[in-house]
Amino acid sequence: MTFLQIAGGGWAQGALLTAVSFIVVFGTIVLFHELGHFAVAKAFGVQVFEFSIGIGPKLAAFRRKGTQYSVRMLPLGGFVKLAGMDAALEGQDDVAQDDAGCFNNRPLWQRMAIIAAGPLMNFFLAFLLIAGYYMTVHVPPTVTRVVAGSPAEEAGLIPGDVIVAVGGEPTATAEDVIARVRPNAGNPLTVTVRRDGEVREIAVVPRLDPGAGVGVLGIEIRSQPRLGFFTAVSRAAADTWRGTVGIARAVAGMVTGRTELDVRGPIGIITITGEAARQGIDALVSLAIGLNLNLGLLNLLPIPILDGGWLVLLALEGLRGRPLEPEQRGMAQFVGLVIIVLLMMYAFYQDVLHLNM
Repeated sequence: MTFLQIAGGGWAQGALLTAVSFIVVFGTIVLFHELGHFAVAKAFGVQVFEFSIGIGPKLAAFRRKGTQYSVRMLPLGGFVKLAGMDAALEGQDDVAQDDAGCFNNRPLWQRMAIIAAGPLMNFFLAFLLIAGYYMTVHVPPTVTRVVAGSPAEEAGLIPGDVIVAVGGEPTATAEDVIARVRPNAGNPLTVTVRRDGEVREIAVVPRLDPGAGVGVLGIEIRSQPRLGFFTAVSRAAADTWRGTVGIARAVAGMVTGRTELDVRGPIGIITITGEAARQGIDALVSLAIGLNLNLGLLNLLPIPILDGGWLVLLALEGLRGRPLEPEQRGMAQFVGLVIIVLLMMYAFYQDVLHLNM
């Protein structure tokens, strides 16, 4: 039995699939995010008290070179405790305020790099997932939709059919299928498909598309050939950029009121993860890519206590030539905390609404 086959084994197994998928997907996202902060902080000589995946009570922990590495009970987040930003762990020596290992004593650009490294690692993970998908996954020409009343529907083609040949000529990509169909408007064609492990031959007559002057079957097809390293990296970089820009525009639309605010909390994310897991590894990887881009951008919002808020405070320090007063920074962080709590309450409300739909 494979990992994804347990989805069909009843409610308990479906719940297990959802839980495991959520922990793997969200845990990986958190790991990369915190790893970004951790790696850059270590590279610049900042003392790291703790590197934790998850929140809540500790499940396991060990110490190495002055840093405690821990796994905590709830896989809903994670954190890195840096000297100068956080209190030392019990039983550890604190770092003096004038120590070079204190975050606040590092040059401004290094502190900004440490803060920005978390969200940037989420974008990098999305890039890696896309590139890995292009290099390892081959999707043959597969019917994803059949238009009602089309020649394809009349002939018996259905979503999920894999088209292996058209008119006796093998088809490796969606473009191959289109190239075989277009010149044959009104001419009978034999479409060879693989359905439920069986190969079937289906007779169909492409219909003329008056606007384009070519034959059409009335289907949507998806295919994905395996790509070489350089092509996959190039495509992944372009897709990561397009996805980021698209999400940024959507967020801007929500803020300005041009589009409806749609926020999901932990319940919603868990539900969506379970649905993606039941659809297969493709859907789960696509979800992980989207979550990385969303969370990377979310963390860059200029809200104090988020990474973007810290970057704004550091930028103000650079403009002023000195840090904000502790009272000013505390007030900004309090306002940021209120905003985050309100957003979490709204997200929870949205989750409840979606559960009742």
